[in-house]
Amino acid sequence: MSVNQTMKRYTKIISLLRRRPMSYQELQDEISLDPDAIEYNLLTSQRTLQRDLKGIASNFEIEIASDKSCNKYYIKEDTEDLQTRRLRENFEIVNAIKLSRGFADCLVFEERRYLGTEHMAGLIHAIQNRLVTEFNYTKFWDSSETQRKVKPIALKEAQNRWYLIAQDQRDSRIKNFSLDRIKELNISPIKFQPVPYNVHKEFKESFGIINGTDEKATEIILSFTPEQGRYVESLPLHHSQTLINKTEEEITFSYYIRPTFDFKMEILSYGNKVKIIEPVNFQRDIIEDLQSTLAQYDI
Repeated sequence: MSVNQTMKRYTKIISLLRRRPMSYQELQDEISLDPDAIEYNLLTSQRTLQRDLKGIASNFEIEIASDKSCNKYYIKEDTEDLQTRRLRENFEIVNAIKLSRGFADCLVFEERRYLGTEHMAGLIHAIQNRLVTEFNYTKFWDSSETQRKVKPIALKEAQNRWYLIAQDQRDSRIKNFSLDRIKELNISPIKFQPVPYNVHKEFKESFGIINGTDEKATEIILSFTPEQGRYVESLPLHHSQTLINKTEEEITFSYYIRPTFDFKMEILSYGNKVKIIEPVNFQRDIIEDLQSTLAQYDI
């Protein structure tokens, strides 16, 4: 039995039971609708299903139990970490792309620049082994190119881009480098001592990739229209998002976050679908940005 076949069954079982509890036969009926069911032999015996459930618990930290009263399986405990979930989701996307071949309108992708993901394996190796890294970097603001020598610390995702968090050896400052603007990457054999920088702690109160600025984390309360609020509720803006109030007129959330430039741009993108309730100084910042925008139009 191939690893690909086993992973296909695992991901199918997880996605089905996240919809609702199902009996063994219901699982088999749903799996049979998958175009790969026959080719990859996804239909299994109950004995094999029991082995699958143990494999899912071991690999994904998702415990699936059986309700004897109705003979249905359900997800009892789901402690799947973020990295494992992303791996599983990417596996499902790859399978979907394979299924869509020959059907041009089946999957519609956003057109965007490459993400620089070809650098990821080398950078992870450099991070894990603490190796000084060199590359040419094109600045976003003026398109100038400079040579950088850095101590790589971590890779971070933000708004559909990947960034290298590293200490620049020119001034010892921690900086962010977008992978899609890195060229001629070179991993040197020179090792460096650990950089005292906790990425998770430093970015915990940030929205995107902007960090190390003067803004302090503060409670921000936003009121959304019901339609937009339901969308934000299903896809939170930040891990600190907490629902305060939900009525037919508005949905209100609180955040503990730094009001950095990228967070302001996110709020402005919602237009009249959002209103800042607190704090007043953040209200004023947004009002000034809106007034500046309106001043560009001579109507």
